[in-house]
Amino acid sequence: MYIITAIPIFKNKFQKTKLYFSGENFSVGSIILVTYDTKEKPAIVLKSEDLKQQKTYLRKNKVKIEKISNKLEIPIFEKEILQKIQTIPKPIEEILQKIFPKKVIVELNKIKNNKSETIESKNFSKKLDKEYVKKKLIKKQVSGTNSKNKNFGIKSISSLILEEKESKKSLHSEKHYLVDEIRNYFGEKAEKGKGSFGFYLGFFRRVPEKTIYQYWSEVKQSRKPILSQQKIFWWKIGQYLKEKK
Repeated sequence: MYIITAIPIFKNKFQKTKLYFSGENFSVGSIILVTYDTKEKPAIVLKSEDLKQQKTYLRKNKVKIEKISNKLEIPIFEKEILQKIQTIPKPIEEILQKIFPKKVIVELNKIKNNKSETIESKNFSKKLDKEYVKKKLIKKQVSGTNSKNKNFGIKSISSLILEEKESKKSLHSEKHYLVDEIRNYFGEKAEKGKGSFGFYLGFFRRVPEKTIYQYWSEVKQSRKPILSQQKIFWWKIGQYLKEKK
């Protein structure tokens, strides 16, 4: 059995990520059918893990997951591209909403068991490469950037995403951005000591951006109260730091 992390498409929008279990080891980047709001809806697979390795975590945190019964699987993303996108310090549902044309999202939201309904998505999948993603996420008019730069990494993309938010111009690094976003999400107000910007940054400096964002995404998809999510998040950070000693 496998634990599938997927992001459902409902009402023509990408929703928050959810956990499911399945006997199928679905490929990362493929479209599958999952239960969402009591209905069977398409979703993009973000991660597939062996259930045995996650049992302790699921039981300890009482995470509720639903079963995937449908075996339909339609490839759309290259695994490498989707993994790169997930390293960007921004909600994955917002990123995908920018990348996917509306007509493709509408078509995907109508998928049931009929693969012939995916004409638009098949054509979209063929052009879904690194350059296409960059064009969707980066404004061409951003000053001080090289439009010919073909590097597809967190620095070249997320730094420009930050510039799109005028209120975030003072945040000069990926970790500063993460601190600001996660503190706001957890409702932190402290200016000094525990919960302050400096408190978060002190811990985050010892953890890779990708890992921080992964933990944040995982606690959000648990749908627990914010306080419980916060406790689980810091437990994960603590476990990571212990293992690195």
